[in-house]
Amino acid sequence: MISLDGISADEIAAAGPQRLRALPQHDLLTLAGDWLGELAPWRDAESLAAISTSLSAESVLSSLFVFGDQVAESEARAEVPAPLLDLLLRARVLSEDAGKLSAEYCLVRGDGLVLLAAWRAAGRDSGSYAPWVGTDSITLSRLVAARSGIRSALDLGCGTGILGLSAARGGAEVLSVDVNPECTAATTLNAHLNGLAGRVTATEADIMSLSLGSRFDLVVSNPPCLPLRRGSLGWLAGEAGLDGLEFFWELLRQVPALLTGGGEALLQAAAYGDEHGPFFVRELEAELRRLNLSGRLLLRPSTPPRWPAFAPRDAQQQLTGPLGDEVRAYVTSIGATHYYGFVLSAHRTGEGLEVGRFR
Repeated sequence: MISLDGISADEIAAAGPQRLRALPQHDLLTLAGDWLGELAPWRDAESLAAISTSLSAESVLSSLFVFGDQVAESEARAEVPAPLLDLLLRARVLSEDAGKLSAEYCLVRGDGLVLLAAWRAAGRDSGSYAPWVGTDSITLSRLVAARSGIRSALDLGCGTGILGLSAARGGAEVLSVDVNPECTAATTLNAHLNGLAGRVTATEADIMSLSLGSRFDLVVSNPPCLPLRRGSLGWLAGEAGLDGLEFFWELLRQVPALLTGGGEALLQAAAYGDEHGPFFVRELEAELRRLNLSGRLLLRPSTPPRWPAFAPRDAQQQLTGPLGDEVRAYVTSIGATHYYGFVLSAHRTGEGLEVGRFR
């Protein structure tokens, strides 16, 4: 777990973490495996071999953060500047056992940013989501980067910090919030790594019960949306109710108090539906009207109803035990045949709901 307790900004600057930026491309989205819940699923030997020819002279750091290999501490000490190595050890980005160093995080390049992200997607050990980057994070980051004139931004459920960093790169002052201290620490370290530490503040808080007293030009969130009953996995965050929308609805209800007059909220989640679209559209339209918001719903291409990842499965990849029975019964009861990822753009101006699709 990344921890920046007791490490000052001056110490981070003196360590020179920007040296990590020289490492070769590690495209997590390309290397990702089919089973997202497994530890380091993207360490696919064949795919990694394909990028090995691009290795820079930073062979030790590349071994740790691109290939996920262990390195003898003596070798690392001989090749990596001591301030940087000590920082990574103190921040628990690296761990040491029997004279061998291992990276708890991989280096990912996403939408022009360099990010330290957990090798794992789900934290069975820590009981929460880990700071991780997926295709949904990249999609939303690109939408954020396309916004101009944003002076202030709020990133709810910040994870690696990619969304807030995208806004900060455009000139915004950013407040990044997450209930998981590993995520706020990762966001802080990634802000330093990208030269954006002066514009990003990471704070530990529950996004379901905020009390900020401030308004923002942009509110962005890629909240947990696993379609599982809250508490069924025993995580700090992740399950979002059987429909996968509990976090989405709560965040939407907070939007009017968080946005400036001309501001925008970008909320990403996923919902069950059929060939005509997600089932919740009429409910969303009514809720936007009640909140005096207008919205544009952008739908991803649908998939079959997805049994949630990160839960025990049988050989046929179906959820097992009472949890699987509960999910299947729910999906059957609502007649879902499709599953849609989406982004909602909401404003305090205008009226109505427009539904479109990503191109």
